[in-house]
Amino acid sequence: MKTNTIICISREYGSGGRELAGLLSKELGIPVYDKEIISRVAKESDMSEEFVKNHEGSPVYSHILCVPMGHPVKGAEYDGIMTPEKLFHIQSKVIKEIAEEGSCIFVGRCADIILQGYEDCYTFFIHRPRDKRVERIVETEHVSEKKAMKMIKKTDWERSSYHDYYTGIKWGHPSNYDMILNMARMDMEKAVKMIADYVKE
Repeated sequence: MKTNTIICISREYGSGGRELAGLLSKELGIPVYDKEIISRVAKESDMSEEFVKNHEGSPVYSHILCVPMGHPVKGAEYDGIMTPEKLFHIQSKVIKEIAEEGSCIFVGRCADIILQGYEDCYTFFIHRPRDKRVERIVETEHVSEKKAMKMIKKTDWERSSYHDYYTGIKWGHPSNYDMILNMARMDMEKAVKMIADYVKE
């Protein structure tokens, strides 16, 4: 594996992408960045971590969040108000900084597009048929099948809308990724091995 290997995992809700990222982190010995991104974005934007967590990935773009912003952000016009666009800009900046610090794994957050062009950056999309995702969510979240289906539709729509709006590139399109894994045709162990072997070549 290269010295600075970057892995970006995009996933459908309920596909097991986050779990896969955790197992891949253990297999390769490199960190997954999740909560630390929220912490660093909060610090950069002078917002609370709760605020960042509640608004990152928001598919609502036209509104202003109506919260005074602490610092001007390079590359985004400063008018004293935090907007979704500014929050995305700050998050992109943080993701790039982390990517330059060493090998890492990102889950979602448009990292696959933000880091396009970075050497040794690999992108993967984790898919699972909807009926299998419903089964998985019913088991892991302890909800009804009807509720699980609503959760899938809502979250997938939010992820695709956010990704498409900020990147101009269609979420889940095969041309965006090194590999698309269908988790209905393999277990976690096989998926981890496939990705690990791929990035080690």
